[in-house]
Amino acid sequence: MNWVRITVTTSQEASEAVANCLFEMNATGVEFKNNDAPTVNLIAYYPLDDRVGARMQRLRDFLAELPTWGIQAHPATIDLKPVKSENWEEAWKAAFPPRRVGKRILIIPTWSNVSHNETDVLIQLDPGMAFGTGHHPTTRLSLELLEDSIEPYYHVADIGTGSGILSIAAMKLGAQRVNAIELDPTAIPVAAANFKINGIASQVGLTQGDGLKDVEGKYHLIIGNILTKAILPIIPYCTPRLHEAGIVIFSGILDTELAQIESVLAANQFQCVQVVRETEDNITWVGIKAVSQFADAL
Repeated sequence: MNWVRITVTTSQEASEAVANCLFEMNATGVEFKNNDAPTVNLIAYYPLDDRVGARMQRLRDFLAELPTWGIQAHPATIDLKPVKSENWEEAWKAAFPPRRVGKRILIIPTWSNVSHNETDVLIQLDPGMAFGTGHHPTTRLSLELLEDSIEPYYHVADIGTGSGILSIAAMKLGAQRVNAIELDPTAIPVAAANFKINGIASQVGLTQGDGLKDVEGKYHLIIGNILTKAILPIIPYCTPRLHEAGIVIFSGILDTELAQIESVLAANQFQCVQVVRETEDNITWVGIKAVSQFADAL
């Protein structure tokens, strides 16, 4: 079978939305490649058949619609090239080697048989399934902050779970229970499959919903690797959903957006205790950890 490679060049802001669109069109996988700030290439593979034209038109329509949602997609270009099966399959796997994050976390694709230590926190994922593979700085920052924060009794909420990688990490780092919350219905079976692969499906509550609006209970830690535009309206919901001295961890934040996030956290009685950064391809991403100053009685 012959295949086509579709490359969408768009803004960092629009990249996750475009990736979701590519997955909804049954992409075999989506690879992210950062260009000079603030653009990114998203590369997806499809069979070379009579549906190619329809997929291209759907992408054009989707990119044109993004500004009406408040998401700027410029430059929003699409490139299509035919490729032979044997070429892209090996290139795709080579783009996702095993990756170590933080002190103990080891992320491996499902086809890998890499050796590991008994002390490793092993996370198995199929990189072709969804956003969140550990190969993007925002995911690594989230994992590093999570690794230093989890306690054995913690109940955790993972907002915008995507592939489920943060929920898996939380459970394997010792959390007692995780609620994984995802707005996109197409990501729900992806996360469910990854929870099963990692043997934690019975310990995670998977919910389709908008942030904390559709779940109940209180948490010791709330984490979200999502865009700043999504983080800001979620922060006020976090305070009443946390136990005393509860923790929030957010990533997906550009360095230029940090001051805005810190301001809204402070206005909602959070104290910032840690900021971590990672620069890749001239783009600096930020992860932030903050502690609630409210007590349970409030």
